[in-house]
Amino acid sequence: MKAPADAPASALPPTQPASQSPQPHGTFARRVGSIFATRVVQFGLAFTTSILISRLLGREGKGTFVAISTLPGTLTVLGSLALPNAVNYFAGKGHSVASLTRAAFALTAVFSALLIAIAWFFLPWLESSFLSAAAGHDTLLRVILLTLPMSMLVTFGASILYGRQDVRAYNFIQIGQAVTSLLSAVVLVGVLRLGVPGAVAGSVLVTVLTTVAVMETVRRLGRRDSAGPTVPRRALFSYGLRLYPSSFGGFANARADTYILQALLVNSPEQLGLYATAVTMAELVFYVPDSIATLFMPRVAGSTVEDANRMLGRFARFSTLVTVGIALALIPVAFVGIHLVLPQFVDCLPAFFVLLPAVVSLSLAKIMISYMAGRGRAGMVSVANVVALVLNVGLNIILIPRFGIVGASLASLGSYTALATMTLLVACRLSGQGPLSLFIPGRAEVELLVSGVVRLSRRLPLLRST
Repeated sequence: MKAPADAPASALPPTQPASQSPQPHGTFARRVGSIFATRVVQFGLAFTTSILISRLLGREGKGTFVAISTLPGTLTVLGSLALPNAVNYFAGKGHSVASLTRAAFALTAVFSALLIAIAWFFLPWLESSFLSAAAGHDTLLRVILLTLPMSMLVTFGASILYGRQDVRAYNFIQIGQAVTSLLSAVVLVGVLRLGVPGAVAGSVLVTVLTTVAVMETVRRLGRRDSAGPTVPRRALFSYGLRLYPSSFGGFANARADTYILQALLVNSPEQLGLYATAVTMAELVFYVPDSIATLFMPRVAGSTVEDANRMLGRFARFSTLVTVGIALALIPVAFVGIHLVLPQFVDCLPAFFVLLPAVVSLSLAKIMISYMAGRGRAGMVSVANVVALVLNVGLNIILIPRFGIVGASLASLGSYTALATMTLLVACRLSGQGPLSLFIPGRAEVELLVSGVVRLSRRLPLLRST
């Protein structure tokens, strides 16, 4: 990050120099590789769970479960005012883990109480519009609402861990979360045949266990790492509020289609089930840039401008190389897999094929956004995300009535491409690098990919034994 000049002095207090900030063992590339390996395992387990849920619940049941289970996450992003992003930023700048943890508990208590009260009151209206796929499941919606404090606390806790670059324990938690989700689906939905209520019960169980594990990990981190100044509340809110339009816009840009689908389409549970399956497959492309961006923003915040610019080019090019390769490989794999394993979901394939280039664009945008936010340019990030969101909503309203879930995919393609273009141009101006130099891979990126595959093979016992 370009020191204090990159942000208003009133917004960002003096912090430790990067050299004094707590630095965990291991290189940045190794930690990215660790997160990527975790995401691959996590995705494999989550995808297996998704296939199982899809086969057991069918199109309509899958759509209903998606509508219910994603509600806490949506409310967390909409109602937390991007303060988890601010916590991540100040953790990366070396502020006290204890003060950030206290802020996380206080903010969770206030925000979750307000959000639950508001959502509880408006739930009947939501079930007739943006949550129509969950209509008739009022009790399940209210039960899942009660997990909101835990969902929000996990978000804050993960922000602290990632900001401190202390990711090993959280990687294991994520894998445990995926394993528990799979086992819950097998027992509650597969064996006991509890249907959608069983799937929701499993989601609640996973949330409870994840919350306990994450906050215990944060507590232990605070005992090991007690250095750093207390984070000023004013600075925390200032950074979060400046980034909130970006946080809100980015999330809404990714999730608005699912809610507009429910509001505009007849038989929305079935259509949402198909679209959720297409999204789940396309998100595999997103795992590499997501692994990089998770650590990139706090890393940039704690680095010199020169180091940040050097990392931007290398990791953006590497991300492009891997995402394009995975997207191309997924086309035949998804076509064959859906026909063999989930033939009742074959209608999701056209939407999936359109989503692939959309996710590639979003992957590039996420790297650029992490760089811009780490440089303290939260305002620019917000403008780009809000513009993309307006475009996304407009395209969804126009295209979904005509083309259904394919229209939703086309809207994502248009808005994600616009977001990638805007953020790429801003990142070029900030870093002084040309657009092509930020996403055309070279020899260094190929070597990094090969080393990453070797590292992954050493982490996966099944690969070691072959």
